[in-house]
Amino acid sequence: MGIDKRMLLVKVKSGIKLSGIIISVLISCFITVQAQITAPGSPAFNIDISGLRDNLKQHSYVPDKAELKAARIVKNGQALKFAHQFTVNYTPDNSGVWTEQGDGTRIWRLLISSPGAYTINLIFDRYVLPPDAKLFIYNPEHTDVKGAFTSANNQPSGILATAPVRGDQVIVEYQEPAKPQFKAELMIGAVNHDFLGVHSLKNGASFGNGDDCNVDVSCYDVNNSMDVRRAVVKILINGEELCTGAMINSAGSQPKPYLITSAHCYKLDASANTTLLYFNYETPYCSEVIEGYSEHTLSGGQARVMANDLDIALVEMYNMPPAYYRPFFAGWTLNSTPTGPFKAIHHPWGDVKKIATFDGQIQPTSFNMSGNYPYAQVDDFHWQVSRWTTGTTEQGSSGGPLFDGNNNFLGGLTGGAATCSSPINDYYWRFYKAWDFRSQSNQQFKAWLDPMNSGVQSLDGVNPYDKKIFTRFSNIEKNDSPTNAKISQGGYLGGHNKTKSTLYAERYIGIDSALIKGFYLMSGKPRQKSDQTFNIAIWEGNYKPETLLVKKDNIAIKSLHANQEEYLEFDTPVKVKGNFFVGYEINYNGSPIDTLAVYYSASTQKSNNSMLVYSESMGWKYASELYENKNYSLWLDVLAEAVVNGDTQIIPDIRTEIVIYPVPTKGNVIYINSNGHFIEYAEVRDILGRLLLVEKLISSGENLAVNLGHLPSGIYILKIRTENKWLNKKFVVE
Repeated sequence: MGIDKRMLLVKVKSGIKLSGIIISVLISCFITVQAQITAPGSPAFNIDISGLRDNLKQHSYVPDKAELKAARIVKNGQALKFAHQFTVNYTPDNSGVWTEQGDGTRIWRLLISSPGAYTINLIFDRYVLPPDAKLFIYNPEHTDVKGAFTSANNQPSGILATAPVRGDQVIVEYQEPAKPQFKAELMIGAVNHDFLGVHSLKNGASFGNGDDCNVDVSCYDVNNSMDVRRAVVKILINGEELCTGAMINSAGSQPKPYLITSAHCYKLDASANTTLLYFNYETPYCSEVIEGYSEHTLSGGQARVMANDLDIALVEMYNMPPAYYRPFFAGWTLNSTPTGPFKAIHHPWGDVKKIATFDGQIQPTSFNMSGNYPYAQVDDFHWQVSRWTTGTTEQGSSGGPLFDGNNNFLGGLTGGAATCSSPINDYYWRFYKAWDFRSQSNQQFKAWLDPMNSGVQSLDGVNPYDKKIFTRFSNIEKNDSPTNAKISQGGYLGGHNKTKSTLYAERYIGIDSALIKGFYLMSGKPRQKSDQTFNIAIWEGNYKPETLLVKKDNIAIKSLHANQEEYLEFDTPVKVKGNFFVGYEINYNGSPIDTLAVYYSASTQKSNNSMLVYSESMGWKYASELYENKNYSLWLDVLAEAVVNGDTQIIPDIRTEIVIYPVPTKGNVIYINSNGHFIEYAEVRDILGRLLLVEKLISSGENLAVNLGHLPSGIYILKIRTENKWLNKKFVVE
């Protein structure tokens, strides 16, 4: 839909006029698509698919009960197998249907079915696209869309592994420009039938597949201070098996995208060409109800180290993970006597990221069981974790990293006997022994992680984009309990309801400037009966949205999934200065009306009161004015680069500056010199904007103390409340 005149934008920056409303930027006709490093675009949903059924490619696989039971039994030294592979040879020349558009674009589509599959994923044994060509993979319901894949996805191997699509049917769509530079090379070589449910393993839930004793890494690291968790990735190999690994740092002028894991994960693909990595798949902010976003993926790599009898593997990915994935490359140590507490971060059963901890001392030992052959057959090559203090490992944890007390990499998981009921005896190959255990470059790590032979004995972890850092920030606070409740009039407080609210916005303050790429939306249980859409937008303004900076139209409600985090991206990054708002626009057209419902938090203890609602009858109102007398925040998390935190809301008519000291601080206290201003209270927030503590002051003076407790080293924001205004100050704890 176009811009709704009811948006009542009252303040304008130099822009263009459209439909009687002046705006700064307009981006329209957006249908959400997802997957590994993709480009803008959308499939040709307007073309009838009935003709595809006459050319259907169908593959049947019905695992018996014994197979299913065997697949769910935890086995030492084995990856988690979740799919059955059909070897095929489908090309635009021998399969599917071609359609020519009026502008000369040619579209090839192929419908593939595998009845009973939870998901289907494809491997292209040949994938070489010309410039301006696009490829999509989606289900017939259009609720799961991968792409657009373009020539940017061409790999040196010519192979492309793709992420699973929900359902037991997928459509492959290739869009060829009118005058392509060359004919595309496309051959689907494998169709993988998911018989366990990669999105619902073990217990049938949308997530939470790991056993009850497992701890979400976002609950362990509530302050987001442990960068190394972002180095840990879920791995899908050959479209059939799941493991865990970590991105690891290398000595030299420029970090390379090295993945370190265990060799037994690659028994189906020793070349590692079909490697597919999932970044940041974890629950947001220790949520018990929201599954993390699982579409930031990276496909394709080359094995640099693959030593089966040592069970070690190092894969160099063909591409760097994009900066907006916020990757981190773990540091490492060659210390043979590391100190704890020790941490294992992993994806049990392909679940969201978990952590197990061990407060004891790991011991050098052997783990060369005959049942592991040909993997891990060398004596005195492993660490033993005798009994996990918290958590455990499970199937799918294979290859996952073990870190020391300084978050340095120590080794990868080969196997063990640990379960929730008996979390004993897990075994990790030893990184320091594998460093130069053998002279061949494909049997050791030193040749790749210290190629200049510098003799370095340890290396810190690193953000590979030190000059292009992305930040995710939120108004959801540490002790919030987000909900998706209905209102008394009927419908949802954060979406469609009987009051016919059409616009929702979340206010962000404390930022001098930022370049917004997109935002994360926490979707409740949407009703999906039609092709209804919604729009997303960014505004500037002081207390309410005033200037529309960008608006993106036509996001299908049915593309959202219940209780899952969704990432929505603007085609062009949007520059904001000072206070800004992110939000969405819904409509009540058609019948039946689909329901969009977004999670929010509401509490009398919240500091942020940042959620606004618009209806034609009332205009913009804070949710606290419409509902209970609480502070409200919509769960919309902003992803931005070039973020400058500062005194966005400078206190008017203040001739003398409020000062905080000492900065940086090494102690547990920071002081405020109010310079004559009355200070009501001060809040300490992390860089994501989440509330950590509050200090009531109700005073003025030169040395007003704010007790920091035992904050870990990092950057924080001190929000000072004075004379009914806010002042934001950044400080560093060393």
